[in-house]
Amino acid sequence: MTVNHIAWISMLFSISNCTPTPSVNAPQAGKFSSGYSSEDSADKSIDGSGASRSKKVAADANDATAVDLVAGSFGSASALQELIKTDAASNSGQSVIYVTIDHLSKDGQQNETMDVVRKGLVKVLNSVSMAPTIVNLQAIDAGKTVYRVNLADFKQAGALGRIKSAAYAQDNVSTVGSATVVKGDWLVFALSRPEVYDPMMKLPQLGKMLDAQLGVNYSNAKYLNAEHSEVVFSGRVLARIPLEIGGKPGGYYWRTYDFVRADVQARAFSDPASVRTTQIPDFVAGEFFFSLPNGLQAYYLTGFGDQHRYDVPAFGAGGISPGVASDSRRPQDGLTRCVGGKKPCGIVINGESCMTCHASGINSVTSAAGANNATVDEMTKLIGQDRARFASALQEMGIDPNAAEPIYGSLNAFRARSGVSDKRVQASEVSGLTGK
Repeated sequence: MTVNHIAWISMLFSISNCTPTPSVNAPQAGKFSSGYSSEDSADKSIDGSGASRSKKVAADANDATAVDLVAGSFGSASALQELIKTDAASNSGQSVIYVTIDHLSKDGQQNETMDVVRKGLVKVLNSVSMAPTIVNLQAIDAGKTVYRVNLADFKQAGALGRIKSAAYAQDNVSTVGSATVVKGDWLVFALSRPEVYDPMMKLPQLGKMLDAQLGVNYSNAKYLNAEHSEVVFSGRVLARIPLEIGGKPGGYYWRTYDFVRADVQARAFSDPASVRTTQIPDFVAGEFFFSLPNGLQAYYLTGFGDQHRYDVPAFGAGGISPGVASDSRRPQDGLTRCVGGKKPCGIVINGESCMTCHASGINSVTSAAGANNATVDEMTKLIGQDRARFASALQEMGIDPNAAEPIYGSLNAFRARSGVSDKRVQASEVSGLTGK
């Protein structure tokens, strides 16, 4: 059924609209804007009765109270180190790290920034997890400023070396006795870098290889044409395919076909299956969103010719055409060719851009040029179903699906504390570069 030029404002969910949360602004060095109100920061943790839904630990990351961190938690920096050494003596292992956030308190008191980073930590760790259930954080101190994290719980036992290779690790990773200690706001940053995220998630070199890896069956695909987007310069075709990957039921696989050339877009709008296998001259890029077993979702980007990318092409052939997409949440990149004229803007990078844009999983479509082989009602129900799956995982972590996105707030906290701008350099296929 084809629906021409529908203003689909009433539809709540899709993957084509990524409007930044109005209250969240990228800070200048030394300034922090979390995007959270005091109401957003309220305790939303799950009590012990939720243990059957997730791996519940006694000290949840999201129920911090106004504890005097200096007097009530560990007393001094040396006492904190002794606490870590003592805990590590009975919790050793190459996949165990200790994550600290005490450095985010200048007066020894709990604050909004720390609460944002707690939520950012639990979300980003579960966003790289292959475990079948949500894993909540385990604090080892009363003030909930030190967390023991076993990467094996997230089925990422071998990831520590990759994490240590992330940018700015030298200033944010230390050793206390035999324990590896990392600063929490930096860990959110590290795990959302495509140079870390993509290898950890074992993302392959071609889109068709990802299809094969996940067992995607395109005979079950439903397509939607979108004329406009908050992310891409031109229109796009959205494809949705059911995907069972274990863990939480009701899995899904979404991908987009994003265009530079109008003739390729016209062909795709009339016959979307015809662009599934594209050639480099077709200039078709793609964003992929697929279920994780725990209810969250993973991300993957392709450029021209179905090639894996760490970022989306910001410029077209020869730098003449506007390219494929931009990210208004990264003004530090200083791009002036921006979707919707939102200047300055930045490069869409895998990990950060996807996690922070898709705060509650699948976002909203504001216009559509037609649903190819499904009705609008069918697509609406499917998107709502997928969003509900994601939202339930957020709730298991104590995160309000309607609150500001905590990974973005944590990144802002890191950049403000460190003075790092994290300006991005446009990459070619596969490789990515981070400017300093």
